[in-house]
Amino acid sequence: MKTVSISNCGRIKLNSFRPLCLTKSGLNAIKEYNLSPFIDASCRREPDFENPYPSISALCRQGSFAPHLKVDDVIVYMTIGRKFQPFKKGYHLVSILQVKEVYETHEIAKNEYLNSDLPIPSNCMVSNNPPNDFVKTGGNFTSKLREKQFLNKTDIEKGKIGKRIIKIWDAEYLNKSKKWKCFVKTEPLFVNVDNPPLISNLDFNHIFGKIPNTRTPNLIAEKQLILLAKIAGLNLKLTND
Repeated sequence: MKTVSISNCGRIKLNSFRPLCLTKSGLNAIKEYNLSPFIDASCRREPDFENPYPSISALCRQGSFAPHLKVDDVIVYMTIGRKFQPFKKGYHLVSILQVKEVYETHEIAKNEYLNSDLPIPSNCMVSNNPPNDFVKTGGNFTSKLREKQFLNKTDIEKGKIGKRIIKIWDAEYLNKSKKWKCFVKTEPLFVNVDNPPLISNLDFNHIFGKIPNTRTPNLIAEKQLILLAKIAGLNLKLTND
């Protein structure tokens, strides 16, 4: 088991997201473009696990999460509990991140990432950083029936519809980024977007006494973080420098 140290551990939050492998559209994207199954499914990856320093913004939960993060806070990301083909049904532990920087705006974040020779994160709403094409997302359909109807269309029809959807989808994200301007850079302590470990019901009962609700990300205790880290194969050491 790998030993990882966290210095000056701040508040610890447990969050969830919808991975690309959740939908038929996402599975098509994984196969067609060789994408990792457990990256975020939207046109702006939120969070962006693909960046060497994963980023978090307010595009998803707006004012309820990212604006409250501070340097040294730790975020544990798991999937929602679903069946993900061809993986086991349940909740998968995808990442443990520690906040390194909190930027006031997306533009400042872009410049800092570039100055560090890092790619601009997908969820950074700045010019010359377009969203992912619709065919590289899990879709944003309101039902499986609507997704099925879309997938049954011709490639030309899907291309035209996809462009319209992305235009609206990205405009919604842009409006959110103007209202909630913060942008968070993290250091990955653990990230597995290809075959992340499953958190079993026994694990949840042992760690929390129940399956936690992450619609509004909850604070968790250091002891609970350490136990979750063990599922990820980490021997976590918390230190105060």
